[in-house]
Amino acid sequence: MQPGIQKKRLYIQIMTLYLHIMQPRLEKIPAAIFSSIAVKREITPYMDYPFHYHPEYEIIYVEKSHGLRLMGNHIGNFFDGDLVFIGPNLPHVWINDKAYYQGNENLNVDVFVIHFLENALGNGFFELPEFKPVRQLFILGQQGMLIKGKDSSIIAGLIKEVYNASGINRLIVFMKTLERLAAAENYELLSSSGYTNFINTADTERINKVMNYCMEHYSREIKLQEVSKLVNLNKSSFCRYFKSRTFKTFSQFLNEIRITKACRLLIESDMSISEVCYHCGYNNVSYFNRQFKLIVGLTAREYTKKYSVSS
Repeated sequence: MQPGIQKKRLYIQIMTLYLHIMQPRLEKIPAAIFSSIAVKREITPYMDYPFHYHPEYEIIYVEKSHGLRLMGNHIGNFFDGDLVFIGPNLPHVWINDKAYYQGNENLNVDVFVIHFLENALGNGFFELPEFKPVRQLFILGQQGMLIKGKDSSIIAGLIKEVYNASGINRLIVFMKTLERLAAAENYELLSSSGYTNFINTADTERINKVMNYCMEHYSREIKLQEVSKLVNLNKSSFCRYFKSRTFKTFSQFLNEIRITKACRLLIESDMSISEVCYHCGYNNVSYFNRQFKLIVGLTAREYTKKYSVSS
């Protein structure tokens, strides 16, 4: 074997090991080093990534799974068929419902993911006139785009084609996927505009602590002093810090988690509205109803009537 080839292989082995050790949260993304795009399918018992971000664009299709989705300062439920386009450095996480973590063999996760850098196909490639709609897609992706309806089902099929293809054909189908994403008419922007880049590694670790604590204890009263101690800040400093990073107060954040949980319970359980209220950490039904209307745009009764029928 020629010395140059030996050195190249050794370099690749060292870099792969380095990326595995230093970036465990992103360990599957560096495959893009060896190809233009990174494509994977994960079938696992549950989703185990923390609140994280990366420089790559991401297209994720959840074939099977449900739980809570956080993206930037967005909080919402996700279900089978969830399809999202995510811009670079937008923090996000999918958290499964508790049942997934209890060894239930009937529950598992099946997701398809595509990661790519903007210069994956060469500097200036997406500046070509033909890619004007895709450049607009990249701008919308900075907030996270939830694709809905017929658009979602068509694009999901293309994502699977990308996964099953190889070589030049994979790139061709990938281009078609971007084109169809850019043409989607039925979508929802998830996070606030301008949220990207307000979070760094230290922030994600702190917010992960707060988020996980709220997810575990949302059904009881959570005092501000509790969460501020988690991240070694006093109450006033924590309030300023949290709002500067999430664009919302801690009280708003906690209410959104609780109301998101309440939405699932109202359509998937036999619990009454008052039972859901108390289960989600509220001790006053009137306050629960005000928060529900404020966050969802419907009263709990209206929501139950509308979505229990459709589900």
